[in-house]
Amino acid sequence: MSFLRPELTDRLWRWREALAWAAVLAVGIWLLWQGYSRFAPLPFALGLLMVAIGGGLLRGAMRRVRLLARSPGEGMVLIDEGRIAYLGPRGGGFVDLPAIVRVEIVTRPHLLPGSAHAWVLTAEDGTRLTVPLGAEGAEALLDALSPLPGIDFDAGAAAVSTRRPGRATVWRKAG
Repeated sequence: MSFLRPELTDRLWRWREALAWAAVLAVGIWLLWQGYSRFAPLPFALGLLMVAIGGGLLRGAMRRVRLLARSPGEGMVLIDEGRIAYLGPRGGGFVDLPAIVRVEIVTRPHLLPGSAHAWVLTAEDGTRLTVPLGAEGAEALLDALSPLPGIDFDAGAAAVSTRRPGRATVWRKAG
């Protein structure tokens, strides 16, 4: 028997990674303060290390939470050795990571079932792969797309937070 409402349990589960890194950051700040106030170099250095690690990974976890869909979408995403595949009831396809020339987040509030936002991956040959943010396994796209040089996940998170229809370019291949 749980003492928490199911909605709160779901929300805490969604934020679990960010909460863990926030706890590391808080312990690091405490150790940093203890080392500073007592002139103890070991707690100070350990606290400094924990603050750097916790702060950096907390930023990534917050970005990941903001880019996750709040409701499940249709289909599933499979990523295998640089190939991103989307299998959905209304279509699907695949695109190779080195062939991607543009990554966008599209907001269409009434056109996508389950999720109003979708990733649009455009390949060199012009094929487009549209993946709803709520598709099963879509959270793995963040890790798969992160090697792209200069990708701006913050622009994607801003696009997800808006309710207006539109496109936000997250990454474009140079040249």
